[in-house]
Amino acid sequence: MPSAAPPEPSTAWSPPPPVLTLCAHEVHVWRAELDGGGETDVERLATTLAPDERARAASFVFPPDRRRFTLGRVALRSVLARYLDVEPGAVTLGRTPEGRPALIGALAGALHFSVSRSAGLALCAVAIGRDIGVDVERMMRGVVEDVVAGRVLSPAEVTALRALAPPARERAFFAVWTRKEAYAKARGLGLALPFEEFTVSTDPAAPTLLAAADDDPARWTLRDLDAGPGYAAALAIDGPIARVLAWQWAPDLSSR
Repeated sequence: MPSAAPPEPSTAWSPPPPVLTLCAHEVHVWRAELDGGGETDVERLATTLAPDERARAASFVFPPDRRRFTLGRVALRSVLARYLDVEPGAVTLGRTPEGRPALIGALAGALHFSVSRSAGLALCAVAIGRDIGVDVERMMRGVVEDVVAGRVLSPAEVTALRALAPPARERAFFAVWTRKEAYAKARGLGLALPFEEFTVSTDPAAPTLLAAADDDPARWTLRDLDAGPGYAAALAIDGPIARVLAWQWAPDLSSR
């Protein structure tokens, strides 16, 4: 008999306290909604962005896409600034030689972070001294069968997904996909890592890296996140996690 659909993960997103403390074995994950606020607010918030970020925002043809990109970058800078005790505009962002987003300059190495954006939602995961990855995906109908039939999942994952009834398969697929994306981001390779060469669990109660061609799966901790209705999300980190704290980001509109 085909397996039942996996239950939804449960994550409580809370307003952050005035003072944040990030401990070595904690992960803080921030959730940002990207479809709120007026155009004037977005334009004012965009003044915290670097010139290259503003140029990229301007390159979007459709205003909703421009708005989501802008608020996503504003949220990232705002979140990191809280831990670094600097203004958002002073957060220096770049990439490692492998392409992983990172702090650069005087702030290099102060925090490890990962960011993901899908439709009207963004997540940012923050840790100290450990590689981390986060992924969020808007669950879309009609893509599962094509992906399962392709070469982007491991043979074990394909077998496990095909054993599920179609309604369960869709939810399970996005759980698998976000776990894989989070792990690949934590490795610093993203889609450059061949997705068919490593396997994550389809067990909803135990998100786990089961096998990897060039890595020790026991190093990694995977967690599913409840990003909201219609979304799937997961994080991966090198080493154990004592706890995950989930914060809801809101733009600072106190000054106009």
